[in-house]
Amino acid sequence: MEKSFNEVYDLLQEYIKEDSGMIDLGWCGELLYPFYKHFNDNDIRYRAGSLIAFFGLLEEWELECGFPFCTGKFDINKSHHFDKYIEEFLKYSSNIEEQLPHINKVIIYFLMLLDKRDGFENTFPNINNELFKIIRKQLFGSEILLSDDLYIKAFREANIDIS
Repeated sequence: MEKSFNEVYDLLQEYIKEDSGMIDLGWCGELLYPFYKHFNDNDIRYRAGSLIAFFGLLEEWELECGFPFCTGKFDINKSHHFDKYIEEFLKYSSNIEEQLPHINKVIIYFLMLLDKRDGFENTFPNINNELFKIIRKQLFGSEILLSDDLYIKAFREANIDIS
């Protein structure tokens, strides 16, 4: 039986609090859930939680402790769909920036870092390159510096205390 968002999010919160962050979680196991479906949820808790999950997926990739996204080479039902996350993030980006500015900044920071380091086109040959052009045009306007303070504020926006 598939878990509800609430069950998966409660589990994610528990792991984040235990580890004081999101390093090497079971993103393609017990945390395999289409979080992007809640990027504009009416419940701000679910909206913030789904975006924290996206941040965690990006951090997992950046730290190279795993790769939670589907590249089209392996079983697509056992990984997250980067294109769907990005499409939903772009669709609601102005609301996300306004309501959850710290989570928004952290996500954009990781997107910029990963694109610069790995190149989206190289990583996701299965995704239309136009999507990557849109990401760069709409999201990559100014430099963002990741600090402990920004990281902590992003978690606080999702009601998660990691201190």
